[in-house]
Amino acid sequence: MAGFVPASRANQRYCLELPEACCASVAPWLAFALRDPRFFEPEFIYQTSIYCGLALIIGISTLYISQFSNTLSLYSCIQDGVDIVRCAFMSAILTSTVAFLVTRLDSIPRSVPVIHFFVLGSLLLTADFVRSRLTLYAESNRQNVRSKDVEKIIVLGANRLASFYIRMIDTLSHHKVMAILDASPTLRNRMLNGRQIIGAPEDLPSILHEYKIHGIEIRRLVVTTDRSELSQAAYDCLNSDTSIEVEFLAERIGLVQHSADVAAAQALPAAARPLQGAAADIILAQRRKYWQLKRVIDAVVAGLLLVISGPVIAAVGIVVRLGIGSPVIFWQRRVGRNGAAFFVFKFRTLLAPFDEHGRLRVESERLSGPGSFLRRTRLDELPQLFNILRGEMSIVGPRPLLPIDQPPSVGIRLAVLPGITGWAQVHGGNLITPEEKNALDEYYIRNASLWLDFRIMVKTAKVLFTGDQPHFKVFEQPRSSASSKPEIGSTASLATKGCFGPQGSRARGRV
Repeated sequence: MAGFVPASRANQRYCLELPEACCASVAPWLAFALRDPRFFEPEFIYQTSIYCGLALIIGISTLYISQFSNTLSLYSCIQDGVDIVRCAFMSAILTSTVAFLVTRLDSIPRSVPVIHFFVLGSLLLTADFVRSRLTLYAESNRQNVRSKDVEKIIVLGANRLASFYIRMIDTLSHHKVMAILDASPTLRNRMLNGRQIIGAPEDLPSILHEYKIHGIEIRRLVVTTDRSELSQAAYDCLNSDTSIEVEFLAERIGLVQHSADVAAAQALPAAARPLQGAAADIILAQRRKYWQLKRVIDAVVAGLLLVISGPVIAAVGIVVRLGIGSPVIFWQRRVGRNGAAFFVFKFRTLLAPFDEHGRLRVESERLSGPGSFLRRTRLDELPQLFNILRGEMSIVGPRPLLPIDQPPSVGIRLAVLPGITGWAQVHGGNLITPEEKNALDEYYIRNASLWLDFRIMVKTAKVLFTGDQPHFKVFEQPRSSASSKPEIGSTASLATKGCFGPQGSRARGRV
């Protein structure tokens, strides 16, 4: 996926423009005319009409579902051409299949679907090219950009300069343009070079906050419009966060002359890494064979669970779509093994920040009835089975945390794959602090075995019915000493004896 969009703004825009509809209706008739004009004679016109009617219905449906009309044709690229060819191929294949089921293609040569594919693809490519040239004729010229920094970027302005900038970033840099903002309401939710236009410049603070919730820090804003084209509200939003670097691209490359107005950038905090000392090396060496066996078991069990729970996953997806809204899948950037970031997937449980009237919902209103049920039963975690198959997670292991929720002293909890459930999740879960979770997770890593994994699975089933129970004490040493770390032996000992308790717990957000 080229750019991830916060779940509350990932709306789909379905439309079909007149040129594409005309291409879908004309292409099958042209295919018959090119094959043999005799197919328009009375004895063949019935079979020809059936095929052309099916081709029209299927062609329009394919173009509508593929969201081909969402692409801004002025900035079309090679990928857009590939999408057009794919739509034409699917339309020809589906039409010939359905026509065979209806008429068995009697009196229709087998070469007609092939000709239909080439004609439809050519018409769609020609229509896209003509439309882009007509639009380009009315557009002003603004292009040529360069970039040197490596950051997560949001672009302000959907224009030719933004299009060229994104292409340069994709081709020559490791940077990632996450999304685009533009003041024009008619461009909302459309695509520019694979990036979605998710809002206006005035929405910047809320969008940055939503990305931060998903575990992504935006550190650069690239403005591809002139300063004079920005509203005062948009200009104030650009200066609202001094930790984000703002770059006016036209000024940077010398297209316009203006004094620099760039905020000082702060260094992105480094991801937490597991302990690199001798203790961690010894533990990993002792458990190496078990982790390899565990990975095989995880892959087999996850595959079986996906097959068995397929109907449940489909049912939950329908409930989320009807009761909460689109998109059905919610993603967050978490810290995994060796501090590497990955995207963890869940079913969406919160309503959008704004209702259908544009009113901002308070946080207490966003958790709906279906969402509360999914959280309570942990059904929202089912998509993480795909994370297991991809080798990013395990069934049992330390729960992956957001980068901002990592405890100050990570220890060795990042030395193994994170899990859907774990020793910390069944001994307090959301009711214990990151430091307590860290101690419990370290105990699991040092003592991991098939028997311990089985115990955790049994306790997980119990938690599903009883909820999180705060039955541990805090460390015996004072919590105020943030820099001090419990000794390795005492951490394991405290975890095994269960000497944490509710008086030291504090409520934490669910992770």
